Amino acid sequence: MAEHTTCSCGEKHQGHLCVLKSKGLMNEVKHLTSSPTVSCFMCGAEANSADNVCEPVQLDK
Repeated sequence: MAEHTTCSCGEKHQGHLCVLKSKGLMNEVKHLTSSPTVSCFMCGAEANSADNVCEPVQLDK
């Protein structure tokens, strides 16, 4: 996993996987990562929606 850097997404950041993980909300993380379509360019986390990562990159299918 890449080193964490500061996200510039403002208020939207609260719903991102990195924040949810840091708060220990693993049930929410599990729900948001069940069928990933994107990964975060900053940390490599994979999510179902681009709305849940800081810098979304489409996953190859």
